[in-house]
Amino acid sequence: MTALRESPRTEVAYVPTRRSYIAEWTFGIFGVLAAGVGAWMYYVPADWWLGGLVEGWYFGLFVAAGLLLTAAFGIFARRAFFDDEAWTFPVMAGTLLALAALGGAITFAVIWIV
Repeated sequence: MTALRESPRTEVAYVPTRRSYIAEWTFGIFGVLAAGVGAWMYYVPADWWLGGLVEGWYFGLFVAAGLLLTAAFGIFARRAFFDDEAWTFPVMAGTLLALAALGGAITFAVIWIV
């Protein structure tokens, strides 16, 4: 009687890594906070103790908010594209939101310069 001997195999199962949303959430939260402070600074009275800075601050904060939101949505879209490996709805939505935020930042920067 013969016994069939198999060579020992060690298989490593592929475990996908969990995706971290820390960068997206950080940029997004700071972007929303910058937009909120910019909107608040728009309505601050001129006789406030920082009233002299109020004229340009809200434009600067809107530009910063647009850039931060562009980074947040861009990182989200890029990671979603690498996870899905296709142009799915999350990829398209993240890309369009990033482009809209960049367009807003450029618009407020042009208004701020003029």
